[in-house]
Amino acid sequence: MRPDGLILDFGGVISLSRKNAGWQRIVASSVWDLVRTDDLSVARIADDVSAADTAYSLWRDAMSRPADPSEISHEAYVHDFMAADWPAMARNRLVGHESEICQMVSTVQVTRTVRPGIARLLKWCDEHDLPVAVASNALSGSVHRATIEQFGFSHLILGQVYSDEAAVRKPNPALIHRAADLLGLTADRCWYVGDRVDRDILCGHRAGVAATILIPVPGAPPRPFPVPVEPDATLRDPGELVGLLESS
Repeated sequence: MRPDGLILDFGGVISLSRKNAGWQRIVASSVWDLVRTDDLSVARIADDVSAADTAYSLWRDAMSRPADPSEISHEAYVHDFMAADWPAMARNRLVGHESEICQMVSTVQVTRTVRPGIARLLKWCDEHDLPVAVASNALSGSVHRATIEQFGFSHLILGQVYSDEAAVRKPNPALIHRAADLLGLTADRCWYVGDRVDRDILCGHRAGVAATILIPVPGAPPRPFPVPVEPDATLRDPGELVGLLESS
């Protein structure tokens, strides 16, 4: 049956990302401006920025195993993953700037572009009064909100829930339940659309959505480990979902 609401992942569904060369050095230069100490060079900070990104990537994979994982705080990302071995004075100068640093990392690290087909899907939902929300993991949800605004999609999306703001991350079903609440619905009346089985499809199953839709990103890395769920449908791009909705 056609759902009463549609909940989308952000990365891979609304946006495609391409990593920028040298992003670590850009972040490191701004962080050095905050700490301004001879005990740390920009090159050393850049190495730690890169290490933090690797640690966070590995941690994200591990957090697909628990039943209800929480999101790491901005403070933990900066002080534990990036600056754990810095002099105390430098670490203290980061206090109060953690969200700013995470926002900078999320902004500078990648270039985001509109995924082909998503504009068609959002336009169809708007024309057929099918409300849309976003439920997505994010180091900095504010960057995703700004990107949706930049893409011109804000008026087509009723609500947005991001893991750093909600303090829970997929596959914790609470993230989808909160997005469904923003639509005035329960999860079992919604479809959830994502690009990863181990986070998105698993989360949709845990939340009890009416259907899970997988739209893989070409060239994406394989699943880090098997999970006991499969999507209800697998599509090539978000635009193909229009045909599925029309036939439901």
